[in-house]
Amino acid sequence: MPDAHSQLEADIAALEGLPVFVAYNANVDAIVRVDEELASFLDRPSDPGSELPSSPLHSKRELAAAIAHTMAAGRGDEIAMSHAFAATLESQLEPDSQQMGGQAGIMTNLLTALGTAPITYTYLVSERQLSMFEHPDEVRYPAVEGGQVRYVPLPEAVNTDRTKINWVFEFREGDDFFGVTALENTRFIAASRPPEFDLTAGELDERIDQVGDEVDGALLAGYHNLTPDHVEDGYEETHRHAREVIRRLRSGGNVDVHVEYAVTHDDDLRASMYEWILPEATVIGADTHELTMLHGDAEIDAVSEPPSEATPFESDEILDHYRMLEAVREELGVDCIQLHAMEYHLAVMESYHSPEALRRGLEFAAVNAAAKAARGEITAPEDLETGLEYEPSAMGREAIDLLAEHTGETADDGVLATPTVAACPNRVVDEPAGTVGIGDIVSASSFILELAVSNDR
Repeated sequence: MPDAHSQLEADIAALEGLPVFVAYNANVDAIVRVDEELASFLDRPSDPGSELPSSPLHSKRELAAAIAHTMAAGRGDEIAMSHAFAATLESQLEPDSQQMGGQAGIMTNLLTALGTAPITYTYLVSERQLSMFEHPDEVRYPAVEGGQVRYVPLPEAVNTDRTKINWVFEFREGDDFFGVTALENTRFIAASRPPEFDLTAGELDERIDQVGDEVDGALLAGYHNLTPDHVEDGYEETHRHAREVIRRLRSGGNVDVHVEYAVTHDDDLRASMYEWILPEATVIGADTHELTMLHGDAEIDAVSEPPSEATPFESDEILDHYRMLEAVREELGVDCIQLHAMEYHLAVMESYHSPEALRRGLEFAAVNAAAKAARGEITAPEDLETGLEYEPSAMGREAIDLLAEHTGETADDGVLATPTVAACPNRVVDEPAGTVGIGDIVSASSFILELAVSNDR
């Protein structure tokens, strides 16, 4: 076995020039620290921490209630804002910093940093959005002329003055806000939903098979961005169209499709995604909160009560996560579902890539996650060396040993790799520079390395 540094070098080398399609959601994240200054800007909720407001958020009081509830729950969350309230925040609140947001945007930045060759489509490309891409000249944007897809450098694809802005309210364990104490280092996202978003890309949808001819895989996200304002008669018609686009993309060649799941509290929207989008994926990426939602929406009883996300972490939670993943995977009929949890990464699969590809993908994702958490960004391959400074989680190892015993398999140095289940400990950063986008980094990095290893690059 090569040492960790040699393995990392080999993994990065395998990614050089890997062609991947990425869509649909990119935005600017306006980061705000949850502190006394923010509390003075917002209005105190009537019962801080008790309930999560319904979507969309309309007021400063509702936003304060959503942040307090997220802190009390000990897990990240997201709710859409009304157009009017989004405009209010833009005009009245100054962010502490700004960065790339949106799953497709975050994933594209990682892919260019690691030397792959992404083709990225997102529906709004403003000059402000363009400035968030770390290597815009290395991103190809698909345009259609005379029935043929051609690829233009991203700077030539600017098409609007409007920028989609999400507000990210970050807090650390122990922070206080209107008398509520945060249980974990995480964040609440107040998401904008511009009216232009409808999951359609005009002529590109009809010619997407030509993109499929060019790539080895696709990272797709943003299906949760729909609101009732975007559709006339429910979500089904739009998601059925999106399903046909995925099928057309895959018809152009042997294209693996990763769909990154995301939280939405709109029950009808989640049901539509579950019926029309998720079954088309080769692999689905989710965190523990999203897995709990998937398990509940599937109306299956793999576990009587999903594991709590509150600390302290209990090693045997991995057994319930395993049962939930396997039940949802079987219900959806997909090849693989991957979970990114705090202490470990876990995948269940059938007829997916080799155990070696999964092992390398999950271990690579743990290094990427630690580098992102410690540095706040990954802009070049050498940044990943930071991730190796953090040891694999001892609690993650313990959990994986329990899972190996449960499945009748053997873990090797805390790593499990079989044709049906794979797991590795995460590399946990106790004081992260930021929390937004780490799940997207995990999903994208594991997926692209699995592709590269399977294609023997």
